[in-house]
Amino acid sequence: MSDYSSQTVAQLKDILKSRGLSVEGKKADLVSRLIDSDNANTEQAGSPAKAADAPIEATVAVAVEVEETKGDNNNASTAKPVPVTTESALTVIQPSNDLAKEVTEPPKVLTAEERKQLAIELLNKKVSRAEKFGDEKAAEQARKDLQRVEKFGVELGTALAREIGLVDKSLGTHNRGKFKSRRFNARNNHGGFKKNRGNRH
Repeated sequence: MSDYSSQTVAQLKDILKSRGLSVEGKKADLVSRLIDSDNANTEQAGSPAKAADAPIEATVAVAVEVEETKGDNNNASTAKPVPVTTESALTVIQPSNDLAKEVTEPPKVLTAEERKQLAIELLNKKVSRAEKFGDEKAAEQARKDLQRVEKFGVELGTALAREIGLVDKSLGTHNRGKFKSRRFNARNNHGGFKKNRGNRH
């Protein structure tokens, strides 16, 4: 480790670039980033020595198990070495393509009869809910809608179709909020109406 604080910011940035580290920040940040990098490098340099010891221990463990099996079976030809793994139990989970497949699959297209059945179920729930809470007006409206659906089916552009989930709710929202900043009053109409041109306050 060299003394980074005696170097200039430009020199520190060159060192950081050569190591592939970020060059943003003040001099103190740059120095601390280099020191952290040095510490990480020394830890990685020490770990191969530990890793070199691990295979030796693994081969010793395999040899001991082979000797135990030889003693038990008295037949050296049937003794099989049992591999002992000293690796950590960490497993890397790769992102699966199942999620991408689910997203790219188009939604299921329902037949007219299936749409009709969904609407009937929903309207029956509405009728029972309205009767449960004593709302006769809503119950009567739901009954009328139920009769209409039984007779004609469900069209995709209706509110009932949106309620069932047949229509994407985001359709037709591209203009939402477009006129939010506009105020349509006498001060802001910019002479849009002849009657309001002289009535500015």
